[in-house]
Amino acid sequence: MFSTFLETLLGQGPLHPVMIGLALLGLVVAVGIWVMEFSGWTISRRGFVRNGLKWNATTIAIIAICAALYIAGRPIQIQFIPGIGGLNPSLSIAQSLAVVFGLPGAIGVTFSMPIGDAISGALTLGSVAGCLSHTFITWIPYKLAAGADLRKPLNLVTFYFWGIIVAPIIHAIVIPGWLDFTHVVPPAVAWGGVTLAILTNQGLLPAILSPIFLAILYPLPSVEGCTGSNATSLPRRRRRRITIHQQHPQRSLHRLQASSRRTRQWVRQLCRLKG
Repeated sequence: MFSTFLETLLGQGPLHPVMIGLALLGLVVAVGIWVMEFSGWTISRRGFVRNGLKWNATTIAIIAICAALYIAGRPIQIQFIPGIGGLNPSLSIAQSLAVVFGLPGAIGVTFSMPIGDAISGALTLGSVAGCLSHTFITWIPYKLAAGADLRKPLNLVTFYFWGIIVAPIIHAIVIPGWLDFTHVVPPAVAWGGVTLAILTNQGLLPAILSPIFLAILYPLPSVEGCTGSNATSLPRRRRRRITIHQQHPQRSLHRLQASSRRTRQWVRQLCRLKG
């Protein structure tokens, strides 16, 4: 798996230093994203807001499950570049896990990379970029895809645009740029081989397999704490009830007092009957 066109376009000439610069910038941005998220903040249309993630047993379990799912198929691959990359369909589930399970899914997939590399015998200096660059494969669809139900046109368009087109392109710049910059592999191999492998594993294959993954994962019950906003992960009926109580606390108090009075009346009536 090698593209002479990509090797010539990106690994030579005036674009070569630009691509390395973009790759290093991408790594810095990835570090900044995780510092922000782990400190409890995230980016929204309103600026920096709390991400609402609760570090409880549920969150830890989701992270572990997503990491295990992503690692499980790593050793089964056709390696075109020994120790660096090849054809691996299991990598195509990354975007789906991030969209369905939110930030815990993105964390599980991203930080499982060094473990998966060690298991598959591919742990090298390039694993640094492999881990950090997965930020864009997971965090971008988690933040920008409208939803996991691809039957809705907006969800379909945003998932494919951000998760299948934009994210793999950034990923295919950051990893080859780092491998080139650190001289792990020659520039021709980085830009002509690794770039093509990334675009295949996390662009072409997810475009085909993601609808299948999401059809399996999406119906799973939403769990409180899975997404950035706890309220959005609750069942609709319960979410509506919480919203009403938050907007009308006095009304809720009156209802509670009335319920208590009725309970006391029922107890008195029972006591009279027994007497």
